[in-house]
Amino acid sequence: MEHDLLATSWTWAGDETIRERVHAVGAAGFAGLSLSLDDLHEVRATTGFAELRRVLDGAGIVWVQLGPLDRWWTCTSRTDDDDADRGVVLEAAAALRAWQVIARADTSLPGASPITMADDWTVLADQAATVGAQLVLEPEPWSNLPTIERAARFVAAAGHPNGGLLLDAMHALRGGSTLASIRQGVAPTTLAAVELSDGLLHTPSGMTLSEEAREARYLPGAGAWDLPGLVRTVRELGFDEPWGVEVRTPGHRAMPIGDALRTAAAATRAVLDAADAYGAPAAPAMPSSPAPTSAVDFEPPHPGPHGATQPGSRRPAGRRDADTGTPA
Repeated sequence: MEHDLLATSWTWAGDETIRERVHAVGAAGFAGLSLSLDDLHEVRATTGFAELRRVLDGAGIVWVQLGPLDRWWTCTSRTDDDDADRGVVLEAAAALRAWQVIARADTSLPGASPITMADDWTVLADQAATVGAQLVLEPEPWSNLPTIERAARFVAAAGHPNGGLLLDAMHALRGGSTLASIRQGVAPTTLAAVELSDGLLHTPSGMTLSEEAREARYLPGAGAWDLPGLVRTVRELGFDEPWGVEVRTPGHRAMPIGDALRTAAAATRAVLDAADAYGAPAAPAMPSSPAPTSAVDFEPPHPGPHGATQPGSRRPAGRRDADTGTPA
């Protein structure tokens, strides 16, 4: 079963030009990517968004995610730079035909009350809708919406048809959620995006949660989490495609970008294949009869002394080793 994958900004970060990196994303088999604010500011100041859209089209990129936006709610710490970031994201969303715009929860201390953010969420969701993109909220364990369930309640209570929820595997599981709590606490109508990464059973010693999120996002399937189970859970909630891939470790960043992206795509597809196979009928046994001679390079063996097969002759196609059952 084929799946659409989306490389998040950390997964395809590198020192190459944006054009080179975009082509590497497409060549690795990804159908989407997310662009950070830094990338958007660079493109706006250089080649422009129309040219980037042509590059994306040439690389086969159809899903475009932008952000995340910070301090989109009314607060004393909001600056002119935050408003400028918002304008650039909305401008880029229109020009790039973006699928989604990501907004973060409040990571300051003590943090705003989510109730006071609801009106600003509605305004931003309206603005995103105007440029054809969906607004999605990304909760983080160190924010004022620390769990995926609380963030889901915020989105549902706001009730805006263009507002949704981004479920990041690391943020959700490190926030204390389980597959059961996600299944029970996330309304299907709210779930709009999913990002997959893997991790250890516990945050590595000496790391904070935010440091782990930046430095210890393992390849899907390379950690201790039940990612196939998470995939099945979000599918039960109605989500399917594209699957965000967020990998960030020192080893991953040290690889050539093409190798890093191909490795991330292959690892994620293996996890999705495992989720697809759950509950499926067992694969049929391999056939034991010889394949038609028209379909293989078939050469009958030439018997030697005492009926032995001469060295270099081929066995008939389909013959199996008596001990292993594998084709000889």
